[in-house]
Amino acid sequence: MRSMWADYFEEKGLVVVETQRGLMSAYIVGDVCMVDNFYVKPEFRGTGSALQLTIQLIHLAKQRGCKSFCAEVYKTDPMYDYILRLHKHFGMEVVEDSEHKTITCKEI
Repeated sequence: MRSMWADYFEEKGLVVVETQRGLMSAYIVGDVCMVDNFYVKPEFRGTGSALQLTIQLIHLAKQRGCKSFCAEVYKTDPMYDYILRLHKHFGMEVVEDSEHKTITCKEI
């Protein structure tokens, strides 16, 4: 059974991957997949669930012709440093760094 959030994001034109552990959605514009929403239930954090969702979304993005996988991290997010480290660990590089946000990308 899909969640109402997955249905809502798809109605807005996003692609969605969802498991019992979390959800990830993204916009696909041209050959770029840009993550928009990402959530892992607290009890599943640190278990590889985020990586599994990411791999599933990248697979879907490749099927739709994407060449890049990108995400924004807002500097006001209390987890900013941690999230940025995760992105870099996953092979993403900073492609834009402004006063308010950082954008990371990797070729897929």
